[in-house]
Amino acid sequence: MSNPLSSKVDRDIFMGVVMANSNTKKWWKNAIIYQIYPGSFCDSNGDGIGDISGIISKLHYLKEFGVDAIWLGPVFASPNAVDGYDISDYKSINPDFGTMEDMEKLISRAKRLGMKIIMDLVINNTSDEHIWFKKALEGNPKYREYYYFRPGKGRKAPNNWDSLNGGKAWTKTANGDYYLHLYGEKQPDLNWSNPDVFNEIADVMHFWLDKGIAGFRCDAINIIHKDTLDDGKLHLSYTGKEHYLNSQGCHDLLNRLNQEVWSKYKSFIVGDTVFVTPEDAKLLSDENRKEMDAILSFEHKSEENKVAWGINRFCQPCKFIRTLDKWQEALEVPANYMENYDYKSIVKSNGRYSEKTAKLLCGINLSLKGVAFINAIAETKDKNDILSFYKKMIEFRKGSQALAEGTYRRVASPSDVYVFTRESIDERLYVYCNLTPFNRSVEFYGDRIVLANYEEEERENRYLKPYEFRIVASNI
Repeated sequence: MSNPLSSKVDRDIFMGVVMANSNTKKWWKNAIIYQIYPGSFCDSNGDGIGDISGIISKLHYLKEFGVDAIWLGPVFASPNAVDGYDISDYKSINPDFGTMEDMEKLISRAKRLGMKIIMDLVINNTSDEHIWFKKALEGNPKYREYYYFRPGKGRKAPNNWDSLNGGKAWTKTANGDYYLHLYGEKQPDLNWSNPDVFNEIADVMHFWLDKGIAGFRCDAINIIHKDTLDDGKLHLSYTGKEHYLNSQGCHDLLNRLNQEVWSKYKSFIVGDTVFVTPEDAKLLSDENRKEMDAILSFEHKSEENKVAWGINRFCQPCKFIRTLDKWQEALEVPANYMENYDYKSIVKSNGRYSEKTAKLLCGINLSLKGVAFINAIAETKDKNDILSFYKKMIEFRKGSQALAEGTYRRVASPSDVYVFTRESIDERLYVYCNLTPFNRSVEFYGDRIVLANYEEEERENRYLKPYEFRIVASNI
């Protein structure tokens, strides 16, 4: 069959990139990272709440599944006003989930099995029940500088900023002044312009990294620094964001955290971001800038979750494809995910094609260049065949040089069909993804199908079936 990538010049460029990437390989660059929200994963004591001991009991299963690292949702002490993202003590474990001894056991047992633990960490804000904030409310001058306390302007808040959760970003205290919270009023923002805040959070990170965790997923990381507290330009929503979004001060703080903390360990630091573009993500995660290792963006999720692809006539899979392609081209090591606890699965809304859709999402996620974040349990609690597909896909990815370190290139196809190649020195793969409930004619390349979500007797040679996924290997 014909090959759209047969040019010797193209191939030489591809192989140069592959060899360069191979020389700078880090443990996380092709990792399978399994996201766990501890409260709903596995309940070991029958109290109705998942816990750390429950996670420990499943470590062998996760290892067998092919997991390299666990991204652990918030386990810190918290009043749980915001699912644990309101931290009241950075060095204590939420008793709902267990004890510090349980956490240390999880870290050591995972390490024994060759898996790493990455913790969810919120450093933009604390809980309003954190001792720092309580002391601030009592009037302690040291801790008042840990947050943004300001007098109002007459009967109005200190500025016109909106909260990212809706409503205003300031709450009035009993003393008559206001405190800033870019999220809910139970999550007061830390003042990162205060050197004491930097030192406190650096100490927290050292504390956990010294215990043996492998890194952090840092929540809302690109809004931690506020350039000013001036009024923002009026917008329909998120007024004020120009004063804190992707600021140079944020870059300076991340670079310093990298230099003084993260670089002292073989850690992986991934940032959860808001309103981020590929250009922003490059600045935050470029290896030469020494800030973060990877960035989680939400752009493709906004397209994915509007409606199930093709079920609604207003849905446009082409936007989803363009978004994925844009991020693949922009970043050396994208962070890829299709499902996590933040989003309702689109799988259920695809009715009779739900199984095919689940496997399609799995296939896309694990075929793309970069770090793969998965949460298969969220999609597949009663579908062993889908779990089996995940295992096959992970096993294939781990054994494939093209998926491990190969280049990525999109191939021309109908706008609602995603076709791309992954290519290494010795392997070329064509990945076909039909994002519609209709048959789609495409030009097939390659020589043999190595993985698919339709059985051999169900597949057609001239077109892709609804929500069909297949990987075709080429003899090179």
